[in-house]
This record gives sequence, structure tokens and C-alpha cells, in this order.
Amino acid sequence: MSSLIGYGLVLGGLGCGIFGAVVGLWGGLARREAALIWVQRAVYGFALCMIGSNLAMIAALLSHDFSVKYVAQVGSRSTPVLFTVVSLWSALEGSILFWGGILGVYLLAFALLHRRAPARSLQLAMGVMCAVAVFFAFLIAGPANPWAHIPNPLPDGPGPNPLLQNHPLMIVHPPMLYLGYVGMTVPFGIAAGALIAGEMGESWTAPLRKWTLAPWLFLTLGVILGSWWAYAVLGWGGYWAWDPVENASFLPWLTATAFMHSTMVLERRRMLKLWTLALALGSFVLTVIGTFMTRSGVFNSVHSFTQSDIGPTFLVFIGVTFLFSIVLLVARGHLLLAESQLDSIFSREGAILFLNLLLVALTFTVFTGTTFPLFVEALLNKRMSVGEPYFNRFAVPGGFLLLALLGACPLLPWGSADPRKVLRQVVAPGAAAVGTVALCAIAGLRGFWPLAIFGVAAFAGVVTLAELFLPARQRIAHHGEGALTALAQSVSRASRRFGGYVVHVGVIVIVVAIAASSAYKIHASGTVKAGQALEVGDYQVRFDGLSSGSEPHRSWTAANVTILGPGGESHSLAGKDGPRMNFYERSTDPVGSPAVKLELARDVYVSLLAFDPQANTASFNAWVFPLVGWIWYAIPILVLGSAIALWPQRRREVAAEAAAPPGAGAPPVSPGLSAGAP
Repeated sequence: MSSLIGYGLVLGGLGCGIFGAVVGLWGGLARREAALIWVQRAVYGFALCMIGSNLAMIAALLSHDFSVKYVAQVGSRSTPVLFTVVSLWSALEGSILFWGGILGVYLLAFALLHRRAPARSLQLAMGVMCAVAVFFAFLIAGPANPWAHIPNPLPDGPGPNPLLQNHPLMIVHPPMLYLGYVGMTVPFGIAAGALIAGEMGESWTAPLRKWTLAPWLFLTLGVILGSWWAYAVLGWGGYWAWDPVENASFLPWLTATAFMHSTMVLERRRMLKLWTLALALGSFVLTVIGTFMTRSGVFNSVHSFTQSDIGPTFLVFIGVTFLFSIVLLVARGHLLLAESQLDSIFSREGAILFLNLLLVALTFTVFTGTTFPLFVEALLNKRMSVGEPYFNRFAVPGGFLLLALLGACPLLPWGSADPRKVLRQVVAPGAAAVGTVALCAIAGLRGFWPLAIFGVAAFAGVVTLAELFLPARQRIAHHGEGALTALAQSVSRASRRFGGYVVHVGVIVIVVAIAASSAYKIHASGTVKAGQALEVGDYQVRFDGLSSGSEPHRSWTAANVTILGPGGESHSLAGKDGPRMNFYERSTDPVGSPAVKLELARDVYVSLLAFDPQANTASFNAWVFPLVGWIWYAIPILVLGSAIALWPQRRREVAAEAAAPPGAGAPPVSPGLSAGAP
């Protein structure tokens, strides 16, 4: 019965998607506004069917209905309830089903928030989104069907992959990535709908920007949480290895970041129209490519799923989507001509253009390094890999230039700059940069690139903080308001600007943390007896013996260790808090869990390699990572900044802008999706 209900809902979603795509595109092209209500109903039907199928699968997992193929594949009576629910996205078929559910939520939210938008724009946008929904519903109904019925099921199953039930981060990391990946469907639909309609006024930019910022935030969180998971679970002493699937999530992040900065130039200077729309369409194409990397089985990665039959289907969809995007841009290119010219490269729009080129160059570099081994193997039948040195050769100077542009951009005006004024503004942040490098050198830090990054981070940080609080300072000086009142007023009147600078603070923190933890990490490894210690930098890791325990779904053996600091302080990591090996019944190899002593300035990281109960010895890998925790401590900063930037503009300001006569400060608005924008 579960299989029948779940699969029936998938077929219902597929039917609604086909209907919505056909009627939406036909109604928009034929200007049949009366068809809008049917497109909206199709979206509602798709969302309800896909969400319902996901809930039915969760119910099947919780009830251990092993007659359902997917439950038999990942379910187990010994798996804790929380990880039983999480197993919904722990394997290929379930992850595609989960993808369809999230897509349904996004389409439903878009249809409700923009229900009062002009009919033609809304029909075309939702028609394109429904076309994307048809592809994923087809995958769930066909090549990646999780609802196949097993007539004589076994009484128990193997449970999810041990790596996926070994840490709570797996509860949030994949959903964040999926929310980022799937969410790019909405800006793709908006951009494609605007291009199909040929209505390229300013009205599509605001919803396009906001519907990109939301999945950008989720994608950012997914990438950072994924690095934290790798750091906390895999035990190899790192958080980013330029793994193909890691790169797959990084690629659309780069282009989406470029897009959001490009919209600033578009709105202010009416430039980069074609470029901006190309970035919007390209970001979605890269998310589909990333999904192919994760789920096709062609890449060897700890993150990827096993071999599957959906690879060719994905390749066809990638080709169709890419060709569709190119045709749209070529056909409507004459409507996307710039209305002004770049007066000077030493301007804010010039700096943003350089930032865009940098991000796209990094995208090309990462994409090339990730896919090149596949082409070599296909053409020459030779296996090869592209390792960290290749990526770091471009990423390190790329990070430096990124911070330099983040600092330089706010100092430059729109149009052209007065060199003397810019030089005066550079004095304070420049002094901060020089002073930071000098202090680091005095402290004994060495290395050109890390010192250069610390210096430019100080430069960008001073500029960003000054710009962040500039409106509040002006209100205090001119209106005599209190500090908190002035800050609140400045945020409410320019939430997008303020939120953007908060996000920049988070990015600066992350780049500094990456530079410090990569350049100045200390490593030691060895085998010690109980009572002996392994030295790693100024710290000692003392082995105090072994302990063991069991849980319903696993057993474990841990090394009890004490971290001895340079000042004589000690910190015990024993039992489940110590470095341990977890043994799962249906897994031949143990799954390690490192132990980490967290500090604001550094982490002491200990991984158990082997143990001998008879000799009472244990082998360890140990690291000291300076500032590494700030990669994930920056998450609240990024969330806060994005939430502020997404906060709706005050109603009275929107009303005043709408009431302003043409030429009174608000640009003329052409038909589009502005009505009901979030």
C-alpha cells in the first residue's frame, strides 16, 4: 500500500508539472491571461503531490516497511529515529525524491508570493519552472524510482551509510545544499521567462536578485557545514580537499555571487544586462551539473552516490538546458544593450566588473580541474587526478584579490573617481594593512601569501566596518539621534546595503581563518603507550587508556586522552568525547570520529588511527589548527547579513516610490514580476 500511495503521488506530480509547463508557456506566448489560474493550480498540485510523497516515504521508513525498495535499501530497525528520518536523503533515490519535495515548496512559495504579478510574466516564469519540475518528477517516476514494491521483503535492512549517521551535521548539511541547488530553479525561471517575453525592463531585477540571494545563502551554509562535517567526521585533518563533489557545490556559488554584484551595476548604471542574465541562467546550469557529479557515479568521491542509471538522463537535461539558455540569450541579445558606458575602470562599476571577472575565472579554473580527468580517461583511456596544488595555485591569489576588491569597491564612486579623494580615503585602511603585516611579522609569522592576505583583510575590514556604520554616524551628527536609534533607522532605510556589508564581514573572517589554518597548522603522528604523550607544537596529547561502549546501531572503542596546554592547563577528552572508532554491524571497516579541543584562537585535533588493547597502545594523528573554528563561527554573520538584505522594504517607502511621478527619482517600471515581490 505504501508503494502504491507514494508512487501515485509522484505520478500526480508529474502530470501537474506537464500541465503547468504546457499551459504556462502556451498561455504566456499567446497572451491568454485566463490560463494563469490553471498554471497556479498545477503548481499547487505538484507541490502537494511531491511533499505528500516525501511524507509517505518518511512514514514508510519509520514503520520499517521493507516492502518499499528504498526502505529495504537504507532502513534498519536498529537505526535511531532521527537518523531513520535523515536516511530519506542518504541514498540516490531518496535524495531525488527529497529534491522534488523541496522544488515543490519553492514553486508553491513563488506562486503564492507573486500571485498578483502581471499574468504573462508569471505564466512564462512558472511554465519554465514546471518544465524543470517535469524532469525531476520523471526521474523519480522512472530511473530513480524509490517506490518499487518488493513482494517478499526481508525482516530488516542494512541501515544508511555509516558515514551519514555518524554526526549530527548530516541532519542539516544535505538539506542546506538541496535548498541552495533547488532554489536556483526560481531565478532561472524568472530570467528565462523575461527573455521569452522580451520584456527586459527594471521590474524583473528585484525579484530575480532576492530569489537568488535566498538559495545563495542556503548554498553558502551547505558548503560551510559540509566542510565542518568533513573536519569533524572524516578524521583526515582538514575541511576542504577540492573533492569533485565539493567543487560541484562551489561552482554555482561563485557565479551566483558574481550575479548578485552584477545586479548593482545593472540597477545603478543600466549596464551588464546580458552578462547579468547569463550569470543567472549559468548558475542554474551549474547546479544541474553539480547534481550530475553527485548522483551519476562518474566521480569517485566520499560524497557521491554509487553507480546509477540516471547519468545519461542528466547529461541530456544538461545539454537541453544549456542550449535553451544560449538560444534565449542570442535571440534576445538586442534587447540587452547597455544604456551607458564604463567611464573609467577606476570606479565602483569598474571594481565590480573586475570582481565578476575574477569569480568567473575561478569558476572556469575549478570546473576545468574537476572535469579534465574525465575527458582524459574518455579520450585516452588513462586515469589521472588533479590535486590540491593545481587549485591552490589559483585559489590563494584569488582570495587575495577578492579581499582587495571588497575593500576597494566602497572607496570608489559610481562613474569616475577623483584620485585625490580616493587617496585620502585609502590612508586609514592602508595604515591598518601595513600595521597588521608588521605585527604578524613581529609575532614570528612568515610566508608571503598568508601575510599578504592578513594585510588586505585588515584593509577590507576597516573599509567595510566604516561603510557599515557610516549612515548611523551621519544620523547621529545631523539628527542628534541615539546610537541604537540611528543604527535601526539606517538599517531599515537601506537594509540591502547594510546586509551586504555584514555578509562581507563574514567573508573576510572566513578567508582569514582559511589562510591561518592552512599556512600555520602543526602536525604530529605516532604510537604511544598509556601514560605517554604525543607532542604537537606547544601542546601534548597524553594517552590515558582505552574505553568502549555500545549503542543500538553501533559499538565503539575510544582512546581517553588529555590535552596539556603550554601554560600547564589540561583538558580531558574521554569516552565518547575522545577520538574513537565506530563499528557498524553491516560495515566491514570502522568509521573514525576525531576529538577536537575547541578554542577561539585554535583547535587541537586528535584522530585515532589504531589501537592495541593487549599492549595498551594507540596510534594518533594530531594537529593544531590556528583560527580554523572561525570558518564555521562566521555562519551567524552570514545568516544575519543575508536576512537583513532580504528584509522587505518599508511599506511607506514603497508607496512613496510608486506615487512618485516619472523622473522624480524612481526609474520607469515596465511590466514584470515586481508585484508581490518578496
